[in-house]
Amino acid sequence: MGTPSTDRTDILCFSSSDWHGNWGSRQQVMQRFARRGHRVLYVEQMAGLEHLLRYDDLRLRRKQRRRDGVVEIEDSVFLYTPPPLLPGRYYSRFVARLNAQILMHGLQKQIDELAFRHPILWLYLPEHAPFVGQCGERLSVYHCIDEWSVGAHGYKRRTVAALERDLVCRVDVVFANSRLTAENKRRWNTNTHRIPSGADVRHFAPSPQDISHHPELAQLSHPILAFAGNINEKIDVNLLAAIARQRPEWSLVIAGRYNPRAVDMSELERLRNVHYLGELPFADVPSVLLASDVCLLPYVQGEATRFRSPLKLYEYLATGKPVVSTPHPEVDEIRDLVTIAPADHFVDAIERTLAGDTAEKSGERMAIAAQHSWDARVDAMATVLAEHLR
Repeated sequence: MGTPSTDRTDILCFSSSDWHGNWGSRQQVMQRFARRGHRVLYVEQMAGLEHLLRYDDLRLRRKQRRRDGVVEIEDSVFLYTPPPLLPGRYYSRFVARLNAQILMHGLQKQIDELAFRHPILWLYLPEHAPFVGQCGERLSVYHCIDEWSVGAHGYKRRTVAALERDLVCRVDVVFANSRLTAENKRRWNTNTHRIPSGADVRHFAPSPQDISHHPELAQLSHPILAFAGNINEKIDVNLLAAIARQRPEWSLVIAGRYNPRAVDMSELERLRNVHYLGELPFADVPSVLLASDVCLLPYVQGEATRFRSPLKLYEYLATGKPVVSTPHPEVDEIRDLVTIAPADHFVDAIERTLAGDTAEKSGERMAIAAQHSWDARVDAMATVLAEHLR
């Protein structure tokens, strides 16, 4: 069956991340639509003055981006960086609408110069609700990759929930990345489709020559346990520390951006068999995973994680490496290929996995990862969009 036709309609994407920020679903999806002939105008995340003051890397990145203006970052992908916006959009629907007006004032000139006529409007955040109907779009899409009100409390939670409900009700299509999130959004928009996270399978799969292992892992003793991803309130750092303490002969490698405001890694950093590599370029992540013996998904249990579709799950499987995870609704769907265990039995689960792994099981993991590639995800999205555009 051929690739579904969406007439190569331009896509105006308001993202929840910068293009050169955390590389994930937003860039993967837009990159693939661009490769299919769509021009994409990728609007980087909206950042208030408070974020620019708090995060040095964001402030420096934004200063350079604003100086460059709109740039074609790769074939058919154009990048626009919004100006600093008013703080408080998560606490006020009025501020969210005002920020949208500020952003559109500068963006409209770029839209006109690029001759984006009646694009597909692609949105990622509740605060993007005011853009619906303002861009002359043929079709509007909300790609919901998280439950944004989760973790917020009181008035902020109510404001974010109200913004999102407004967005879900107004768009033509909702893509939700987990079963629970899809069920939640379908209450407000019956045209909600579950599209889980995926993997860049070619990037993570071992090549015939194999990817050279990361140099910092070459001297580590085996078994090597690896976690690659953002270290935030969703990750059980206490569990990681417990594993390292209980098995000092094991090597625990952690790669990813660390948010010190969300988690305390001080105990992990004191353990001699824990090796924190920091945030790695996306190109270097496979070398870490391929040098490991087991990949870990140590999620905390609760509202903060159960709605998510864990992107790392499919990237781990694409390497063929065994995966050990704490309980999670999305992981449970492929429990035949993943070892699932609560925190108090996690070390035992790792030992069983190490003892029972085979080349045949590795092949099965890579085969299932191929079914969950980003190309397959975009195929599914394109099929839905083509039906609506007709």
